[in-house]
Amino acid sequence: MNYKIAYCGIEGAFANIAARNIFPSDELVAFTSFPHAYASVENGQCDFAVLPLENSFAGDVRGVFDLLFKGNLFITQIFEFRISQTLLGVEGAEISDIKTVYSHQQALDQCTQFITDHGFQTIASVNTAIAAKEVAQKGDKTVAAIASEEAGRLYGLKALAKGINQDTENTTRFAVLSRDADYARNEEAKIISYLMFNVKNVPGALSSAIKIISKKDYNLIGLHSHPVQNAPWEYYFYAEVEGCLASRNGQKLIDKLKKCCLSVKLIGQIAEREDA
Repeated sequence: MNYKIAYCGIEGAFANIAARNIFPSDELVAFTSFPHAYASVENGQCDFAVLPLENSFAGDVRGVFDLLFKGNLFITQIFEFRISQTLLGVEGAEISDIKTVYSHQQALDQCTQFITDHGFQTIASVNTAIAAKEVAQKGDKTVAAIASEEAGRLYGLKALAKGINQDTENTTRFAVLSRDADYARNEEAKIISYLMFNVKNVPGALSSAIKIISKKDYNLIGLHSHPVQNAPWEYYFYAEVEGCLASRNGQKLIDKLKKCCLSVKLIGQIAEREDA
């Protein structure tokens, strides 16, 4: 059976490359934004979505976390991909010609030092591959894109400088999202559970939630906070927890959390892969 895989961007985008690596034999379907890619799985147009969660240097992709908090999809796998950014220009251009660079804001953030050292002006694009395509269409020697080498080959651009990201270990975590909660229950494997909750705006509410997790003998290995849209000074939290929350003990933990939180939901649970 061939699946339809949603991603945000166009051919040559890092999300496209990640999706093709994860689903090499399936049909990739491009969307212009994270909400459109996410919605395509919710409404059944696609079977899975591959969306970025966070970058090791630039941090969380907040738009995706907001979708996970508000939406109905589940994380079924997480994959890490090394990201190497390349400065791409039109044929005949040299680095000394470049005045302005186009790219996705996360890519620009990953290359801040390189951009500053060369005095480039920056313009944010929807994603890296679209930036490369725009630069190719402009045909202007003073304009460059920051994107993958593959995007450069696809759109006929020249690699002016490779590996320009500040962090040589620059890695992005991509989540595979599904309508179905395919919770891992292999007791011999290391289980990571993904939990989202927002606490009441009262003193000690977050502390109480964290204590509930620890008292139930679960190891909290990651906690990210984001503001709730259209609710000033309210925050939701994305937690990565070591252990099975789909178990009876995990359900007791979630029931306790519901007493001190405005909302709680388990959005994924996977067995950690040996090659992760």
